[in-house]
Amino acid sequence: MAVSLFGMNTIVSGFTMENWSIGQSMTDAYAGIETAYAQRIVFNNISSDPRWSIFTYGANAVGTTTTVTIGQTPFNTVQAQVTRTCCQYTLDPTTAAYSYMLESYVVYTSGKRSYCKVSKVYRTQ
Repeated sequence: MAVSLFGMNTIVSGFTMENWSIGQSMTDAYAGIETAYAQRIVFNNISSDPRWSIFTYGANAVGTTTTVTIGQTPFNTVQAQVTRTCCQYTLDPTTAAYSYMLESYVVYTSGKRSYCKVSKVYRTQ
């Protein structure tokens, strides 16, 4: 009885760890997609792009949060929360040149734990 209980516990633990690693791989991949999109967006369109909301730092600083599908397991669809923020900086007051920090936070919840992957891209003229 003890041997079968130990075997069953080992199998369940292995399955749980496998789900965790699959979730980590999916969030890594989606954070990479967010990085690629932030790098290829046309610079002049950053301020009007609905994907990132521009804000200034402070107590009311929030971003745009959406639920996205990051992958598929044999049993269900894996979803995560993506929060995107964009900070605008003035580099040179005489030329009015701007720079942007595009940030994406991919939050995946597995059971009672949440995991966050961050993608940050700095864009300047």
